[in-house]
Amino acid sequence: MALKTYILENSSTKKQRQSDIQKKLREYLDNPKAKVVYDDNGKATVENVEKKVHISITCCGKVMLLVIFEKAIGIDGEYLPRIKDPANKVDYMLLAERFFSCDEVEYIREGSDDMIAENFARVWVRKEAYIKAAGKTLAEFPNFSVVDGSRFVKKIHSIAIKTFAIKFPECEDYIFAIAGNLD
Repeated sequence: MALKTYILENSSTKKQRQSDIQKKLREYLDNPKAKVVYDDNGKATVENVEKKVHISITCCGKVMLLVIFEKAIGIDGEYLPRIKDPANKVDYMLLAERFFSCDEVEYIREGSDDMIAENFARVWVRKEAYIKAAGKTLAEFPNFSVVDGSRFVKKIHSIAIKTFAIKFPECEDYIFAIAGNLD
């Protein structure tokens, strides 16, 4: 099964998002019995299918991305205008120092002041994509680094992590990362 990506409109309700995901999955698999189930941490798994199917979901801004693959997969994204908004009073350096490795904090610090939020987002989406693919939780964030010096690593424990470029209206306002055994 090739990696399949759906770009969906992000709904304001969790119930509608889950319904949209279920509908697309059933449509893609041509299986009206396929069912998306969410665990206590919100991780989605697929049931009622012959072959194992993995999905990952990210919601940001106006879009929701759904990826479907035969192997464990993780996707994450951020809407940059929200992250960079001066009215957003988030201290990204403080968050980085608390949840990121020393290399990641240095990567974020190396940029100009107006790049701190974007650099934080670039690290965040890679880390989150990795933990989704690896089946870990946010508590693992300090235990690994997606940065080696001033460059992003390509793999962690055999799980590839890379930028995921996808075209849709206003796509330049978003950043995405994908992780998994993509070979």
